[in-house]
Amino acid sequence: MGTMREGEENAGDAARYHRIKQIVLQALDLQGSAREELIAREAGGDATIADEVRALLAGMEADQTLVVSCRSPGLPPPDPGQDLSGQETSADASREYRLLQRLGAGGMGVVYLAERSHGGFVQKVALKLLNPVAEASPELRERFARERELLARLDHPGIARLLDGGILADGRPFLAMEYVEGERVDVHAARLPLDERIALFVRICEAVAEAHRCLVIHRDLKPANILVDARGQPRLLDFGIARLIDEDSAAAGDTRTGQHALTLAYASPEQLACQPLTTATDVYSLGAVLYQLVCGQLPFAEIDNPAGLYNAIANTDVPPPSRRLRDAGTPRPRARAVPADIDAIVLKALRKEPERRYASVAALAEDLRRYLAHRPVSARAGERGYRARRLLRRNAWPLAAAALVLLSVLGGLLASVLALREARAQQALAERRGHELQRIVDFQRSTLESVDIQAMGRSLAEAQKDMLLKADAASGRQLASPQVLQLVDAAAARGATDLARDALETYVVAHALDRIGNEVDDDAALAAELRQSLAGVLHAIGSNVSAEAQLRRVLEQRQALAADSPERLSTELALAGVLVTLGRPDEAQRLYTQVHAATAARPMSDPQRLEAELGRAIVMIIQGRFDDAIAAYDAIRTGVGSALPESDERMLRLRRYRIDALIQAGRREEAGPEAEALLSLYQRALGPTHRDTLYVALVQAKLLREQKQFEQSQVLARSVADVLARRYGESHPDTVSARYLVATNGFALARDDAALAQVQADIERVVEYRRQQQGEDSAQTISPMTGLVGVLSKRAALADDPAASAGFMAQALRVQQAVLDSHLQHRGPDHPNTLLAQGSLASLLHRQGRHAQALPHAQRCLEGQRRTLAPDHPIIAGTWSLNGDILLALGRLEPARAAYATALQLRTQKLGAQAPNTIESAARLYALLQRLQRTDEASVLRTRYLDPVVKMDPAQLDAGMRSVRDKARDVIAAAGGR
Repeated sequence: MGTMREGEENAGDAARYHRIKQIVLQALDLQGSAREELIAREAGGDATIADEVRALLAGMEADQTLVVSCRSPGLPPPDPGQDLSGQETSADASREYRLLQRLGAGGMGVVYLAERSHGGFVQKVALKLLNPVAEASPELRERFARERELLARLDHPGIARLLDGGILADGRPFLAMEYVEGERVDVHAARLPLDERIALFVRICEAVAEAHRCLVIHRDLKPANILVDARGQPRLLDFGIARLIDEDSAAAGDTRTGQHALTLAYASPEQLACQPLTTATDVYSLGAVLYQLVCGQLPFAEIDNPAGLYNAIANTDVPPPSRRLRDAGTPRPRARAVPADIDAIVLKALRKEPERRYASVAALAEDLRRYLAHRPVSARAGERGYRARRLLRRNAWPLAAAALVLLSVLGGLLASVLALREARAQQALAERRGHELQRIVDFQRSTLESVDIQAMGRSLAEAQKDMLLKADAASGRQLASPQVLQLVDAAAARGATDLARDALETYVVAHALDRIGNEVDDDAALAAELRQSLAGVLHAIGSNVSAEAQLRRVLEQRQALAADSPERLSTELALAGVLVTLGRPDEAQRLYTQVHAATAARPMSDPQRLEAELGRAIVMIIQGRFDDAIAAYDAIRTGVGSALPESDERMLRLRRYRIDALIQAGRREEAGPEAEALLSLYQRALGPTHRDTLYVALVQAKLLREQKQFEQSQVLARSVADVLARRYGESHPDTVSARYLVATNGFALARDDAALAQVQADIERVVEYRRQQQGEDSAQTISPMTGLVGVLSKRAALADDPAASAGFMAQALRVQQAVLDSHLQHRGPDHPNTLLAQGSLASLLHRQGRHAQALPHAQRCLEGQRRTLAPDHPIIAGTWSLNGDILLALGRLEPARAAYATALQLRTQKLGAQAPNTIESAARLYALLQRLQRTDEASVLRTRYLDPVVKMDPAQLDAGMRSVRDKARDVIAAAGGR
């Protein structure tokens, strides 16, 4: 009996809590007498309930000038691992927020405009706190925590960023969001022409699509949650009821009663029915928002009660926006201003059945882009005369002229007209078939490419670890056995992202390819398109060998097509890109040349011609033809002209490739400003962790390394490498390239054998990855072996034990000879990489005291570089300096002096008098002039180059420049100077 009474009391308390909660939520946005009337009515004469409601409301509207501290005095600093955004680099400092004004409130929390003060820096943020009702609800606290988790994984310029989050001193959770100053999208769009409204909405779709790619659905898209800032950029807010896509499968089986948070006017039928939600829910809500932007009203604006609206959303067809305007008495010109295309797109997004809507938000955005480009939209596929009208609009003047000609000979061409009519019918049928095919391919590709490999890998790794530990615990052991711990460690070392990539290739892509062979083989065109789409997925995740195999199958089938057919050209371009990644530029060049020949008559801005032109220039860089590549990029930019905006993705890529070519051509003074400007542009447009932004950052890190700013280069390169490793895995080609740059900076900064041993291990890992991916003799495999030679040589110089030193040097010589042999065989004697290998071998022999053997290699290197590189290329100056070192060791002082003088002249002209390499050349020449007793020349040299460097404050210099200063000081002291 006691238990029964206790259960009844608990049930009563829960009912009372829910009643108070509902009254508070209804009263939040009311003031004065209206609020009091509602409280009195809903409390039903229960004074205790009415008092509790008023107390809760008063607490929620407390003093808004409060300063909120993120930790209590005397408590230890917050755990750095709790930082959700990565923005809080000083985890041991208190953070304070000063509330300025209330921005809004909902059923879950209150949002304030607040100021954050930190180290003299003041930043405005949108601070979100749970209201007292939500704090008392475990369900809402859990939802708030989930919002924090979801926001931390979203990174897109169209989504308000999470800046901070944690627990306040009083135990309340909080989120600090980027404060977006702007106006609601419906207010902003009301001032724009229709096409500009559509273009704005497409950018909203791109932000939602990015959330979907992170496996997050918003579930509450509405104009109040979409602001447009001063730059015209739409920003998504409030992921308060968002959830992971894969959570809804679990939620479907949950039998507990509860409520779905939503905004009724924008909610989908499946939300109202409490069914499992997918990305189709956001497609529906976006359709409702688009409906409002187009005609200024909601789909069921005439219904003013919740029950009626609920029924309409679930059961009533939505009227087209154009009809809504006509029914509302809108003047006829404006009513007709909503085209049938837009009606069709909106209605497709608002279909009752999720499977009949757009397959993804990306597909919705693509249809809107087609409308803006006057192309057929998928929402109207099959409508009689529709494609002809689209064709007429795109080609109005040419078709009008053709019509006049046809009219003049109408009588004689009646039979031709009838034949043309039949051909057009067949063309419409073919276009519909092509459209269906494209929908299938787009859906498949977007589904696979949107998988978050990093998140998938973490889940697989955790599941694997849990499975091993649970199995071990089930055997009756108190602690995990050493064997199990070894398995867990091995799984962790394997890399979560690599594990996910392998799983995706083996169990998803390979399975899909098998199904193509078994189920779609009777439709060759469809099979080829699907196979090429899957090859693109394989290339994106770094499985390039598999991607090549699939693309070659597609190309074999499409060889029967005309050389300029779009399908064949697209396959050739895709295969060429994979071959470049695999380190086979000669094969890629043949394909790019074929596509170039087939598209030469098209304008430079044609996508397939432009891709071929960019590809040919990339191959030039790989072949060491840096100046040719730069000239090619300049020709492309001139040829495109104003046909493409500078912000176009292909034009941004062109700038990125050109900067890389400038760096390798030694034109660093041109590359520097270009790289900084481009990196800033990418960061603003795409965000700091976008894949393309990371590539530009890597180019900037290379430039810093070439300028001997090794510490700055190291910080930037390592940050890029870490992001790529988390996202794509350690063995992904992009990660491997970034890791090699980290290793080369580490080599320059290493000061002891332990550091060099670590660098050696890092470079050997890069070589092994590339050997597996691209083959033994690929240029990308051989290149890091040159870095390995440098490490071994440096270890030999530092070794105290003569035997160890000799061992390192012998190993370096073997590796360097293998590098030179490979380059001579596969790239020829005048390739820049071959010449560098020749010079490196000469340097090694010289350091071993084998000067007579070293000199021919050094001279052949210099002769080849003077033939193939620009006269003032920095590498040539370095080779002159090497020749001077060897000649000096052989006692040929005057030829050595001439070599040093030439190196100094080239470096002064190219790099400036105070560049590190210039000072090194000046120090060598100064010491030799002193030895030759040409003191007047030496004095001039010292005054111009060495003294200014020696006078520099070493505390203000980086490690590379400090080393140069020390060498200059030592040279002066050795010559008797001070």
